[in-house]
Amino acid sequence: MEERRISGLEHINHLMKAKITIILILVSQLIFGQTERSKRKSVYLEIAGSGGFGSINYEKLFHKKNSMEYTWRAGLSIAPIGRNNKTGIVFPLMINALIGKRSHKLELGLGQGITVTTYGSFFLLTTAAVGYRYQPATANWFYRITYTPLISYLVDFQVQQWGGISIGYTFINKTK
Repeated sequence: MEERRISGLEHINHLMKAKITIILILVSQLIFGQTERSKRKSVYLEIAGSGGFGSINYEKLFHKKNSMEYTWRAGLSIAPIGRNNKTGIVFPLMINALIGKRSHKLELGLGQGITVTTYGSFFLLTTAAVGYRYQPATANWFYRITYTPLISYLVDFQVQQWGGISIGYTFINKTK
């Protein structure tokens, strides 16, 4: 049996196909989902996690069906880069699925972290999230703990093991 090694370009191709598949699944859920939804918006502080050492995030619910909720998030973080006191501005962008009917939810997410450095370069890291979210229906505050690996694939394939904790506040406006 011949062992085959995957090149960097093939690996990027596989990752892009996986991202496109996930996006198509989410879009199909939106098209064929229920028409009633909540326009829930949240802000939260994440210590460590997808934004590096910490980030401020805005999250919006865009679809809800049965015990599944889909959100997107955009964040902002400033992180030290390199040895010469350079700084990076990090923008974590993600799509998340929250699974659960009550206050306790499984959170799954996939996205892209974009970093712009003070010396004029930028780089990308794929971000993922698997975690627990406690968000009571009767309270506006919520808490998260997540495993958030940072995946580098442009030069070579690396996975940085990472995690984060969050506290957030939800603004709720219900519509039909």
